[in-house]
Amino acid sequence: MGETEHEKDAPGKDIPFARLSADQLPTGGGGASLRGPAVASIGRRFWLVVGVIALLTFAVAIVVSFLSASNDNARIERLKDHGIPVAIRVTNCYGNIGGSGSNGAGYTCHGRYRVDGVSFEETIGAMSVFSSSGTLVRGVADPLQHSSVVLASAVRRSVASASAYLDPGLLAVVLLALTWALRYYSRRAGPSGHPRSPS
Repeated sequence: MGETEHEKDAPGKDIPFARLSADQLPTGGGGASLRGPAVASIGRRFWLVVGVIALLTFAVAIVVSFLSASNDNARIERLKDHGIPVAIRVTNCYGNIGGSGSNGAGYTCHGRYRVDGVSFEETIGAMSVFSSSGTLVRGVADPLQHSSVVLASAVRRSVASASAYLDPGLLAVVLLALTWALRYYSRRAGPSGHPRSPS
């Protein structure tokens, strides 16, 4: 007995996709959506927070640069005015390798000396030439830190200078310009991050 038209189109039967008419295609009522989750946009507040954090990090670096320059100048003056003269006996010197690895970049030398009856064996600051072990050289020990010693000739040549503050000063100017730019952007941008339309 042949199948009737009613049996062919019965809901329980599998109907080939090609035979489905437009009104028989599944609609969005119970079917799964092919569209993925909405992409969250990055708003103005996020970029403002990132900008503020970057400026704070930059400011900390500038403060550290100013303090380093100030400490260097103060140490130069301290060694010249109140440094403790010492006789240093060189214990060893070894060559430094330059950035390319194929050329020398001076020497690092260690020496033994005494301050107030206490023996120290430290790196001799500003000594960049080779000296054999046992050689005596003149040095100046830091009065605030006896374990820090510098070659006496280098102390005589050194001069505290305001130019040490030049680079940190230029960086501070850049920081002020960036801060102004960020403030200008935060005032001009609307809640969505686009410029406000003139009222």
